[in-house]
Amino acid sequence: MKTVKVINKILAGIIIIAVFFLVVGVAYSYYVARLSGAETKTSVTGTTGALKMEYDGGPELIASSIAPSTNPFITKTFTVKGYNTSNIQLYYQVKIIVDENTFSEDAITYTLTGSNTSENGNPIPNITTRTPINQETISLGIGNFTDNITNVVHTYELNLYFYQTETDQLQDLGKTFKAHVTLEDIDYRFDVEKGVNRPVLFTGMTPVIWDESFNETETTFNNPEWYDYNAKKWANAKTADGSYWVWIPRYAYKITSGYQSSTTGTIDIKFLRGTTNDNDSSTNIKPTEEYNADTKNTSMHHFLHPAFDVEGSKLGFWIAKYEPTAAEGVVSGARSCDSADNVSTKTIKVIPGATSWRCINISNAYNATLNMKTNSTYGWLSSKVNPHMLTNIEWGAVTYLSKSTYGANTKEIWNNAYNQYRTGCSGTGVNANSESTCVVYNTTDGVNASTTHNIYGVYDMSGGAWERVMGNYNNLPASSGFNTVESVTNIPAKYISRYTTATEDLLNGVGMAYDTTIYGDAVYETSYNAYRYNGTAWEGNGAGSWYGDYSYLPHTSNPWFYRGGYWDNGTYAGLFSFYNTVGYANVYISFRPVVRVG
Repeated sequence: MKTVKVINKILAGIIIIAVFFLVVGVAYSYYVARLSGAETKTSVTGTTGALKMEYDGGPELIASSIAPSTNPFITKTFTVKGYNTSNIQLYYQVKIIVDENTFSEDAITYTLTGSNTSENGNPIPNITTRTPINQETISLGIGNFTDNITNVVHTYELNLYFYQTETDQLQDLGKTFKAHVTLEDIDYRFDVEKGVNRPVLFTGMTPVIWDESFNETETTFNNPEWYDYNAKKWANAKTADGSYWVWIPRYAYKITSGYQSSTTGTIDIKFLRGTTNDNDSSTNIKPTEEYNADTKNTSMHHFLHPAFDVEGSKLGFWIAKYEPTAAEGVVSGARSCDSADNVSTKTIKVIPGATSWRCINISNAYNATLNMKTNSTYGWLSSKVNPHMLTNIEWGAVTYLSKSTYGANTKEIWNNAYNQYRTGCSGTGVNANSESTCVVYNTTDGVNASTTHNIYGVYDMSGGAWERVMGNYNNLPASSGFNTVESVTNIPAKYISRYTTATEDLLNGVGMAYDTTIYGDAVYETSYNAYRYNGTAWEGNGAGSWYGDYSYLPHTSNPWFYRGGYWDNGTYAGLFSFYNTVGYANVYISFRPVVRVG
């Protein structure tokens, strides 16, 4: 044994290992960060932000006269600084680029420890186990800074080892190792490994995951276990008040069977990069303006889902995981309303096992969601978030994702059949109705009521309470709490899905929201011969949607959509179910908030 150690010491003065840091300038232009190349500058400032690497003792790392040891032969401290004037987060990646390595496998190893010097964003997670350098490029990990920051710092210590072992190491006598470390940009919007837009975490939001026993754990955005849409594992996060949210990333889709039919079909989804229509499969994606129900529709081509193209291209949106309750409590009972709930001043809270907030008209529900923007209880910055009431188009976006291979797919979502309006419940079967027991969300049967048939999906979209959506026919207010046509007309387009018919039809008393210029809402594309009012009588099929769900179109008297069914609807409830309403406060009807990015 002593002979081995003596031989190892012979390596001193013979092996020279040179490791030097080359800083790659990173320039950000609006949302997209681009690599500038191997420059000698420590930073390059773009229009909205930049990254800068600084290191102790200059850029060159040279170690000579080394021998195998349990201590590192090089310890280098460096910092990454962020400068960002935009309202997006800056993401970066640090890599070891191996220029030459003739050492034997596993001979050279490294560790990395980091600290959040400025308490901003998330540094690269620590690598405390010595990790072999056996590849040409090694990613040390991904860090990020939050938006609108100046000179915030993450500090790192990189240790390189030629570790002393109890075996003969003469094979590495006279070998060479050269490498450099680069600071590279990350297109923060798109996760290349997962093939989907990264969830955008607002201030106050914390990622959450569950284990196989449904135990919940808070985690970080760096955790690769946070989400995996290929495995039907949608990203979940909580705001500071404990409300749960699920990320719906930008995508395009094609209805591959069952188009405009009552026969349940199939949907193909293509996740898109950033705010573009680029995708990993190079599929030609049609923009929303090219859609035509007769000649170029979603049964023929992949189209960008219109929920991601409202007043500008969108990365995605967060949807409430459950129907909301009120932090102050819901007063109304299961069979009767109390006017104390028909207000916009209560605080929305999104949690399982609570009584859903019903007995509220459309206007108050709409304003309650807008009020979330400036409510400090959620922990977010009001200038960065865009909360509002779910639109009919957004309902369709969640529904279609659920019906794809990234969601429940061929499995129908089980009803929340509990007759007391408790959030996150399931029934005892897919079409269960009016049950006196809640099958809770975090059980083997309970997860079947989510859009993924696991705990990572959205709950209460089938059964529970009906859900108001911002979907309106011809800007007619009816009994919604909006008092005039103008008050509905003035709602921004990003907050409402509008349906129209020709003027002559209105004059003849024919009012129906079967507007074929609209797609993506899980109405026209996924139903046939829907039930509608022709001015004097009802005609069509009231259960003409996929899975035999309700299909009642809005009209002049009942101009508002509501979706999903409630606990007593059985087979007629479901994600493809739609109905019409005048919009007044109703014991059977709730609503749902979303938070858009941008």
